[in-house]
Amino acid sequence: MCKLLSRASLLAGLFCLVALTMGADYLTEVSRMCLTAQMRNKYWNPDGSCVQCSIGMIGVAGNDPNAATVLWDTKYGPAIRGGSWPARVASYFHSRGIRGWNITGEENTFAWMKWAIKTRRFAAIGAGQAHFQTLYGYDFKRQKWLVCNNQTPGRIDEYDDDAFRRLHMASGPWIVVLARPASEPPVPVEWWL
Repeated sequence: MCKLLSRASLLAGLFCLVALTMGADYLTEVSRMCLTAQMRNKYWNPDGSCVQCSIGMIGVAGNDPNAATVLWDTKYGPAIRGGSWPARVASYFHSRGIRGWNITGEENTFAWMKWAIKTRRFAAIGAGQAHFQTLYGYDFKRQKWLVCNNQTPGRIDEYDDDAFRRLHMASGPWIVVLARPASEPPVPVEWWL
């Protein structure tokens, strides 16, 4: 019996060590959302609701159903549609009880975007002329920003630093970050071994 428990403890410890190591490597190479194209397509922007589409996508990644459903009438509140600006986002975050930050200003948004990536919160970002997109991740090894445009949510676009800066500044420096970080996909554990 003691040998069995000893073996189980050793395997559990080894599993934890491998999981922690993989997690550390994962964040040093790439940090990205884990949403399928089918899920991203639910946040396609048909009506100028690009800010809400982007907030919804980061809500799904962060397992925040209130933010994830901002586009639809739900128990959290009425659907929010159409164009947005910082004061409007602050207003519906307050009325729906969504926790997050509205950040404006070039000196602020880039630092916040890097923090949002490292903490797996990701961000809804101004990207393109009068448009919001989803900061989907960052590939640290290749130094590429990963962005999901809600006009073409089936694909993830990649930008180097210069191209990403131009994309972000074209809209004016404004981002939205949820307080709740994204969840890692569940890892099955064979606990019975």
